[in-house]
Amino acid sequence: MAPTYLYAIILFFFPEATNITAIGDKLLAILYIALTTTLLPFIVVFILYKRKVISDLTLHKQEDRTIPQIFSCIIYFAISLFLVSKIGFSNALTLSMIAVTLSVIFLTMITPFWKISTHACGAWGLFAILYVLQYRYYEGSFVVLYYIILASTIGVCAARLYLRVHTPMQVLAGSILGMLIGFSLFHYFLK
Repeated sequence: MAPTYLYAIILFFFPEATNITAIGDKLLAILYIALTTTLLPFIVVFILYKRKVISDLTLHKQEDRTIPQIFSCIIYFAISLFLVSKIGFSNALTLSMIAVTLSVIFLTMITPFWKISTHACGAWGLFAILYVLQYRYYEGSFVVLYYIILASTIGVCAARLYLRVHTPMQVLAGSILGMLIGFSLFHYFLK
């Protein structure tokens, strides 16, 4: 759901970072990203589960994550290519999808060898993007939500540790990966 939240925030708080101004177009963009980054991967996971390729829908087992992550990489890469061709590379919406795609690709490559925190990667990647947007296009009405998102990001990492599903190093590695990708793309390529 993170790409959907990110698109909604960008479109309604930082519209100058996109080429989309009409409310109908904004809602349509949010719907498209929700369907392609949330519903479509879930359908793939459900099909893999029904065909007994994976053992459960929650993907708790490390070996169950690789194939769904590869499908997600393919889906996200296709969406990124589509966005580059339609609205350009330096648009905030395209860069957001590229950031998500790169994160999922790196997480997919790391997961078979080490249990890195995908939650920390996603949370800190999203926050890093919002940090650059807020710095570049300061929006006063976004300040409260900005700090709520920061607190939620810290909460996500704390929860991963509290639930003992990750070690501090796994959470730290995911956090750094997400921040590096999100910050770098938006700092260097956003026009």
